[in-house]
Amino acid sequence: MSLAERALVFLGKTPCSLCGAVLEPGEDVVATTHFIADEADPLWKYSDAGLHRRCFLNWPHRVAFVEKYNATVGLQVWGNGTRHRMELDGTIVVEQVQPPRAR
Repeated sequence: MSLAERALVFLGKTPCSLCGAVLEPGEDVVATTHFIADEADPLWKYSDAGLHRRCFLNWPHRVAFVEKYNATVGLQVWGNGTRHRMELDGTIVVEQVQPPRAR
């Protein structure tokens, strides 16, 4: 995944949005681009943020967050014909979208 598709995270400086501890080099991190525009949405502050994967996996709102990501970003087809889908563990999978077949 390119940096344009992820939150701006500075390892050694950026705190995890769940536990508040700094995301350190070598740690497994989940990060997304800003995809929730509504500041009233309880998941808004986790959009465009970095999280320790261990925190993400234990987060009670993980499934709702993944579903929201996939319902917004996951439906978008990028110019290169790919779509980005989040797995339940926070991994972003880049999938090639097949063009419709002619009948």
